Amino acid sequence: MKLKPLAGGLLAIALATVAGCSGSSSTPTNDAPDAGTITVKGYSGIFEDVFKKSVIEPFQKKYPKIKVNFVGSANSAENLASLRAAKNSPDTDVSIMDISTSGTGNKSEVFQPLDPAKVPNMKDIDPRGKVEGNFGPALTFDSLVLLYNDSVTPAPTTWDALWDPKYKGKVVVPAQPDIQGAGLMLIENAKAGGDYTKSVDQGIARLKQLAPNVQTWSPQPDSYTLVQSGTAALAVGWNARGQYYADESKGKLKVAIVDEQTIFQINTINLVKDSPSPAAAQTFINYTLSPESQEAFTEAMFYAPTNTKAKPSAKALKRTALDPAKTAEILQVDWTQVAANREKWTQLWRREILAN
Repeated sequence: MKLKPLAGGLLAIALATVAGCSGSSSTPTNDAPDAGTITVKGYSGIFEDVFKKSVIEPFQKKYPKIKVNFVGSANSAENLASLRAAKNSPDTDVSIMDISTSGTGNKSEVFQPLDPAKVPNMKDIDPRGKVEGNFGPALTFDSLVLLYNDSVTPAPTTWDALWDPKYKGKVVVPAQPDIQGAGLMLIENAKAGGDYTKSVDQGIARLKQLAPNVQTWSPQPDSYTLVQSGTAALAVGWNARGQYYADESKGKLKVAIVDEQTIFQINTINLVKDSPSPAAAQTFINYTLSPESQEAFTEAMFYAPTNTKAKPSAKALKRTALDPAKTAEILQVDWTQVAANREKWTQLWRREILAN
């Protein structure tokens, strides 16, 4: 997959203005880098299951004196809300969430910078996954894809398949503020010549045209299940989960990495400010960013590695967002700006798309 260089290295996330975030809180006397108990908050469901098996279990074998408790959240917004609610007395050490949401957390001092000496693997993270100020970097790379089943012929290669009249009432798109819907809007806005930093009107207009084909803008339980069961024919989704469920369903669910622009989805791993066990937490974060851990997670769930020294098998890499054989380009997106426009765009969707 050809990748457009992102301005300033990666999504240049201007976090230098965060007051008081440049230094971490005092370290608890019972905190040690190789012992203790830490709580990690991240995505529930299949992510949690695979992350525990391929990352947490090997970590605990390597660091038997550190116990890791994983707490699942339905999405990044729920994750951040729970951290904010406990901000005065944090009960979580590490949080995994998408980069637009973690950027908000960085600015609002929910998270604190990492110590490069304690997280040396940060230096090997792909520039697109580095966050200014040593805040939590990219743990995984993913991309938006098309999900489909055997009712879709020929196999789709572009986003335009969603607009095919023969799939009227058979398309699923999670609506804004879900970044799957936001991503499709940004892609279509760019295809029409628009600049999302100025306006998303062209993307909104395109999605209004899609509305007759859409079965639901709020898939339950999720897009993957609806397409696999045949309730829907086409959907937008994330590549890693799509690839995993394609295997689980024995091919009932299929994944199309389109031959045109798509968006990167980046999950970051973050140190909670005033974490109860910051030293052990950073030991864990460093491990998750290591080549061995990154390779294991790629092999298990097809998230593309963010550590440039990670070398997953060619077979696994071919099924990730970094598949070198694909011609799609990554649409350059400043996720901090996306986060800043979340409410405005959500209202646009409700008024122009969902109300029709």
